[in-house]
Amino acid sequence: MPKKVTKKKGLGEAKIPYKSVVVCWLDSCEPSNNAEVEIHEIPKPQLIYQCGFLVKDEDEYVSVAGAFKPMESEGGTFDYVITIPKFAIKYIKTF
Repeated sequence: MPKKVTKKKGLGEAKIPYKSVVVCWLDSCEPSNNAEVEIHEIPKPQLIYQCGFLVKDEDEYVSVAGAFKPMESEGGTFDYVITIPKFAIKYIKTF
């Protein structure tokens, strides 16, 4: 059973201006040992589920950040950002 999370005093809840999403997309891949590979060792593309904040939604791609650090003076910073071309996306689920 998970532990109960308690709030620390003095820390307020920040307003996050980004949607939470799961992006299901098809990624290319290669075998870990990529020299002298036999035909049966060649992998198929991989289905990936990327979770995070939708920080960019452009015509040709989306960018998803795994973490967002709000900062009033600078607008905030992001960690674990990946940009995914839209042609590779199967679907996006928004929360």
